[in-house]
Amino acid sequence: MSPEVVKRKLAAIAAYCGDLRRHEGISFEEFMKWHYEIERILELLIMTASDIVRQQLAQRGEPARSSYRGAFLRAGEVGIISPELSRNLSLSAGLRNILVQEYDVIDDRVLHQAIPSARRDFSLFVTELSR
Repeated sequence: MSPEVVKRKLAAIAAYCGDLRRHEGISFEEFMKWHYEIERILELLIMTASDIVRQQLAQRGEPARSSYRGAFLRAGEVGIISPELSRNLSLSAGLRNILVQEYDVIDDRVLHQAIPSARRDFSLFVTELSR
């Protein structure tokens, strides 16, 4: 992945964070009106960040990770992102599996409460990778 593609993907993440910001602080009732949109934004954030991380790991000669969670954790171990951010993003990978694969019932209240931390973590991801 070229540096230009990485920049484009980081810009996309920043835009998704902006889209998510509109939903930050809304009531649960309002959240339920928009939950499909919010779920999709979260899915895009996780997948786009994972694409970047997997590419960065591959450039360092790291073996491919079979899971989003593993990729985010390894990115923290090798210094691509901070260890704290890698832990936070690894938790989001589990959320992505629930959203996309419907492994489990989605707890809409948990998803509603996750909006601020998701926006914070993915904004930090953009900051850390832009350095």
